[in-house]
Amino acid sequence: MKAKIAKIVLWPRRRDRAPRVVPFTGVGVEVITGRSQSGKSALIAIVDYCLGSSKCAIPTRIIRDTTSWFGIVLKTPTKELLIARRNPELDASDAYLEEGKTITIPETLDERPKISVASIVGYLNELAGLPALAFSGGDEGGYAGRPSFRDMAAFQFLPQHIVANPYTLFFKADTAEHQQKLKNIFPLVLGAIDAETLEKRRELRLIESELRKKRGELDDLRDRGVHWLREFRIFFMQARELGLLREASDPGDDWTSDQYTAYLRLVPTQVSDNPYPVVETGATSRMARDLASLRGEESELAGHIEDRKRKLTRLERLRDTTSSYGDALSVQADRLAPVEWFAGKVQRQHKCPVCQSTTTTAKTEIRKLSAVLHSFTERVGSVDNVQRLLDRERAVLREDLVGLESRLDGVRSDLRRLEQGSEELRSRRQTLEQLHRLVGRIEQELTKYDAADAGSELTRVIATLEASAAELRHAIDDREISRQEREANDAVGDAIRHYAAILGVEEPDRPVRIDITNLTLAVTDPGGKVDYLWEIGSGANWMGYHLATLLALHEHFLRVRNSPVPQFLFIDQPTQAFFPERWASDPNASDPLLDTDDIHRVRRVFEALSEAVTRTKRRLQIVVIDHVGEPAWSGVSDVHLVERWREGKALIPDDWKG
Repeated sequence: MKAKIAKIVLWPRRRDRAPRVVPFTGVGVEVITGRSQSGKSALIAIVDYCLGSSKCAIPTRIIRDTTSWFGIVLKTPTKELLIARRNPELDASDAYLEEGKTITIPETLDERPKISVASIVGYLNELAGLPALAFSGGDEGGYAGRPSFRDMAAFQFLPQHIVANPYTLFFKADTAEHQQKLKNIFPLVLGAIDAETLEKRRELRLIESELRKKRGELDDLRDRGVHWLREFRIFFMQARELGLLREASDPGDDWTSDQYTAYLRLVPTQVSDNPYPVVETGATSRMARDLASLRGEESELAGHIEDRKRKLTRLERLRDTTSSYGDALSVQADRLAPVEWFAGKVQRQHKCPVCQSTTTTAKTEIRKLSAVLHSFTERVGSVDNVQRLLDRERAVLREDLVGLESRLDGVRSDLRRLEQGSEELRSRRQTLEQLHRLVGRIEQELTKYDAADAGSELTRVIATLEASAAELRHAIDDREISRQEREANDAVGDAIRHYAAILGVEEPDRPVRIDITNLTLAVTDPGGKVDYLWEIGSGANWMGYHLATLLALHEHFLRVRNSPVPQFLFIDQPTQAFFPERWASDPNASDPLLDTDDIHRVRRVFEALSEAVTRTKRRLQIVVIDHVGEPAWSGVSDVHLVERWREGKALIPDDWKG
């Protein structure tokens, strides 16, 4: 998901005060430093709350007592989004959403139209390109339900209580349901499974549901002969036309075989008692109406089927075309990717190293190339949205076709039997010979019904469905999904080792993998023994592996096509494992002792974060909240200060507290 944090916004309860805005550039490592109790750690809770969290972890008292609304501005390649939620102590159900090319922060949200939090999450699901299908292909809820944007929070935040926690690797992996959902999500976020695979799982689920139904009918057929329902309906119509069921009521759509046979069992007795029955007036006309009704239904169903086939064909062509177009755009955008980096290096006035003349031409040409790059990026985003809409429409059309074809098969079966009976009746002019023949057939079919015939047609349908299910299972190929997941995990493990070495983790060359089953890290020693994160020991190792894991994952997410994970990562107090004594006792010091081992290791943290920005071509936004100041990252590329909350400056302005 191509989205970064552009602003965090707080609206005061006092109407005479302006909103508090914390701005971000979205580029590189952005640091907010300050003293304790200045509100730094609340930033993660504010962003998580605005992104639809069901619980609010924003601290009470000063922050909640002075704030009416909390909001964030998300920046995508094509627009900005303002997402806000009211202070839960006022009304946690109120939310606000605004989108535009550029968002102007309003003075107040109280008079603006509100929406539900569920609508916010639904909108973010669409923006992230998450499939509207559950992992099982159905409509289940809970950990087996559809993936949600809320699930991505596990990869977006490293709060202070987790960044060096030996027992918890991911944010909000604190309940059994969250843990199971996170395990289910990993194949999707790693790119081993996509929306098309979930769609095939949905088709398979529909076919398996129909299979269970048909097998149940076959079992019921052997027990009660339910398949004779249509047969007895035709006999009932023919018997009424011959005047054998003068007192019978019109059959309903919900009539069962037993209701038809209750009348048909009377026919042989009536013929025996009255061998010359009177033909009921209007019986032939009723037969004609029944035939006309069935032909009309057949024509209508056939028309619907043809219409959906045409739409499906056009959708497939359009989907192939848009996919090719999107791939071409992505290639062009990747070729222009270095432009943004080059733009930051070229000065407005550039002095030629040969002739020493000053010119602005380079800056102008780079600006033109940047405009072309932004144009490609916007088009790629539009193509991805079209692809998701086409996939959803295709799934609906295929589901409609299955139902329509099943209904058409039943109607045509009824027509064949009724037309055969009608032609035979007309040719024989309702002779007594034909009447007795019909009675004989009814008696014969009732005997078969009572004997519960096995039903070869139903067996054929079941065989067809089983073949379709086997084909889909082969197309889904769970073994291939597992293989891709293993390869992705291996690639992430290699990146973890790279960052772990920079961070100074002990024995960083040991092979490491994410243990998805237990949601922890598994590190293998030279003898093949596996140590889990909690067994490795030392806060510095735990912190190092937490950072390395999240950085490696985000590096992988940016390689996954249409990844649902946003391009930002919030980290709170990554230096807590070895906070320098000088800074710990005097966080306002301007001349810390930079030759201590702890300060060197603190610097390694920022060097690793800078390395992640470089390896992701500056597409990853990292926000660090910490006590340390500029000396800790001085000279490290792509690390810059956002705000310093000391000497009275904090998240909540002093003039809000009056």
